[in-house]
Amino acid sequence: METPQPASLDFTAIDFETANASRASACAVGLAKVRGGEVVDTASWLIKPPPGLDDFAPRNVAVHGITAEMVTDVPTWDRVFPDVMSFLDGDDLLAHNAPFDRSVLRQACSVFDLEEPEAGWYDTLPVARRMLTLGSYSLPFVAQALELEDLTHHEALADAVQAARIAIALSRRAEADSLSALTFPVGGARGSRSLAGGDGTRAEGDFSALTATEVLAGQSVVFTGKLTLHTRDEAHSLVEHFGGACQTSVTKKTTILVSGDLDPRTFRPGMELSRKLQKAMDFAEAGQQIEIWTEGELHERLAVGREALESATRAQRAATRSEWLPGYVVDQARALTDDELAYTSWLRAALRHPDGRPSPDALCLRCGGEFEASAYWMFLERWVCSAECNEALKRAAKRAWSSAGIARPAAPSYAETYGRR
Repeated sequence: METPQPASLDFTAIDFETANASRASACAVGLAKVRGGEVVDTASWLIKPPPGLDDFAPRNVAVHGITAEMVTDVPTWDRVFPDVMSFLDGDDLLAHNAPFDRSVLRQACSVFDLEEPEAGWYDTLPVARRMLTLGSYSLPFVAQALELEDLTHHEALADAVQAARIAIALSRRAEADSLSALTFPVGGARGSRSLAGGDGTRAEGDFSALTATEVLAGQSVVFTGKLTLHTRDEAHSLVEHFGGACQTSVTKKTTILVSGDLDPRTFRPGMELSRKLQKAMDFAEAGQQIEIWTEGELHERLAVGREALESATRAQRAATRSEWLPGYVVDQARALTDDELAYTSWLRAALRHPDGRPSPDALCLRCGGEFEASAYWMFLERWVCSAECNEALKRAAKRAWSSAGIARPAAPSYAETYGRR
């Protein structure tokens, strides 16, 4: 006899597609509402990515089939967002590989100065890995293993529905009557922020925002060359966070050499090597168990994702910069006396850097990081390098405005019920 669906299993599954590598380039969103362990409603929208992030990469188009022409006349995320919030109606959110969809939601909101919903997030991917034995744990393989009806993969609504069905099926197998009984929330409790806001609450080199594993246990790691993501001290802290030990030079105890400027496409016998690389190669030829990795291969082995590493790195860099919020943020806000300004217009005027866009040698206000050439225009206007630093800037500014007794327009409310759609 089939186990009945968990009666209290209520949530909304969500899936995003993006136009390019930027998580802020959402071009489609699908939602599936679950009540009592049954999919009871769905909704989906095509989205026009914001200017500057609206190029459609061939790789992305090949995955989801959405082109620039298909979104020419559809609304941008700030227009879709109220309907999405209305549909969610306070639900917890679930996705298959939730860190990706949560990041898209966060960054899409950030570029429009929208308030990210205070929702709990749950992920079916780690649950599937725990409960099933498969060659691949991507959504279609998990669905097939659970004998679910095949749906079109990488179509936002279909993937949201399939994620919901996977959660229901896994809950039934585990006899779990809620998402919290099935899996832990992604990034902590409901509404929590997993990254420090640069207020001195996290020590430099503290990567506790990343879930620690022992993937590097027993490994002795040496770094050489220029790293693209971390300073050498940060890289050492990262290795130690994942159970490894660091050395400053290659020895007979070294098991991994990470070369920051090694191009695997040109790495071949007979090429001229740096001193550390040559020494590692000599040890390997003599029988020592030592591997040579690129920086990218190290990140892949840690299995936490490039974006998560970037976010955690920014957070720990900002931790010791407790006075990073510039004074003009308060002065500009105090000077805004026009009560007719809308919330987003008021924020833009208060947070805009008085010197205009950053010069080539300028650094991010919050984390001290460099600006990428493809950085979003609004982030450049505020001298922040990313959505994470933009949100941290807004949180710090709001605290400063409250302390100074500065009133500001209220953020838009999306408290209406879903019935308006």
